[in-house]
Amino acid sequence: MRGPASAFCDSLASRRFLTRVSIGAVPAPEGDPEKPLPLQFELPRQEVGAPAAPLLHVAPTVRLRALAKRASWILSAVLAAAIALFYGVLPWYIRRACVDEAEAHGLILEIDGVEVGFRGFRLVGVRAAAVDIPQASLLARDVSVVASGLQPQTLTAHGLELSLNGDFRTIAAAVAKWRASSHGGQNGAWAPESLLVDGARVVWQRPIGENARAEAGGVHLDAVWRDRSLVVRAGSDNVAIAVPQGTLGPWRVDVERSPGTFRVRVVLDPGVPDACTILAFGDAEAITSVDVVVPRSPLLRLGVPPQLFGIVQELQVDSTIHYARRSPHRIEVTAKGGIFGLQAQGLKTGTDILWDVVASGDPQEGADAKPAQLAVGPLVGPLRGTFRTFDDGFRLDLAWRSAALPCAALDVPVRSRQLSEIAHQFRKFAEAASAARSSGTVAASGMLAFDSRDLAATTLTFVPEVKCPR
Repeated sequence: MRGPASAFCDSLASRRFLTRVSIGAVPAPEGDPEKPLPLQFELPRQEVGAPAAPLLHVAPTVRLRALAKRASWILSAVLAAAIALFYGVLPWYIRRACVDEAEAHGLILEIDGVEVGFRGFRLVGVRAAAVDIPQASLLARDVSVVASGLQPQTLTAHGLELSLNGDFRTIAAAVAKWRASSHGGQNGAWAPESLLVDGARVVWQRPIGENARAEAGGVHLDAVWRDRSLVVRAGSDNVAIAVPQGTLGPWRVDVERSPGTFRVRVVLDPGVPDACTILAFGDAEAITSVDVVVPRSPLLRLGVPPQLFGIVQELQVDSTIHYARRSPHRIEVTAKGGIFGLQAQGLKTGTDILWDVVASGDPQEGADAKPAQLAVGPLVGPLRGTFRTFDDGFRLDLAWRSAALPCAALDVPVRSRQLSEIAHQFRKFAEAASAARSSGTVAASGMLAFDSRDLAATTLTFVPEVKCPR
């Protein structure tokens, strides 16, 4: 059994245990021994100027910053390499690929520079020629290419100029030879999906004769390859042909071509686009039909200088012509019209010439112009000749001689109002020429030679034959 002394010892030991929360002895309270001892808390001392205690987890933070800095350097190096590849190596590769692809198809291609973009690239200073087509060359200020990968999809050419030298037959034969060759463009697999040209210029030397030159400005062309077949739409409102006798044009020309067919429309008077037109259709072999509609108009308004036919005065013309190719060996031609105000040698006042022609036959051997009639004032007679077609044009050879008109028909006073203007001029011509009085007739003859392949060789003659007594 524990006594009071044991209980007191236990109580004292318990108090000392609870009060020892700091290092060092705590003096016993004076007075009442039962009074609780005061609690003492001693915080760690920090001397002024002493270094701060190191923070926890410093080493992991330093490692993360180092990794981020290293990653930024790697990304910068990769970006610099990508830029160098994009603007340095890639243009060189594109130029090399274009030149090699052109060479594989028999083309000589030169490129001054390549600019690469996100949707494609742009070729600057482009010059091209074909080994098999020495008569043609091309240059362009720049060509924009929209590509899928490095495969061209759409080409847009700016500042393009096409130069041709030679007649149509020679150039067409060279193009056909190139397309038929093993490296030619006959399958179209190498071509882009579309080609757009705007504001181009075409210069063609010797298209219809040694001294002729054709030029077209502001040419627009839209070409699309569909299933390896070419569809083309092109046009220019400033087409002119220069020959030694003068300049033909300017005309507006529109061309449409699709597999197996083509259409050409020529506007002779661009100021009135639907009035004076030539419309031609064809297939893969030849022109199948031509329609010419010219209401009475001044010849100059049609872009045809009278000097081309050796005529100095102004003329007016009216014509309707239809040409149809029924088969390779048969064509049909009908033509009606007139020339108004023609002044022949020896006649001071102009006269009118009217014609009505039907021709048919083999175009290679020459379709005969019959029946055909030509009237020069009061003089009327049959028109004979041939019409021949070629791959690059046509030729027309005509001869005419009127029936003799009795002098009695003109035997009226010169100042008489009953005398027609042409009869009056024939009478004056007879007086001036001192014609023989025995025959007593008036007649005339003429010839026309026209070759569309050589306009400079065009000849037109008209010879009046007046034999009336004074």
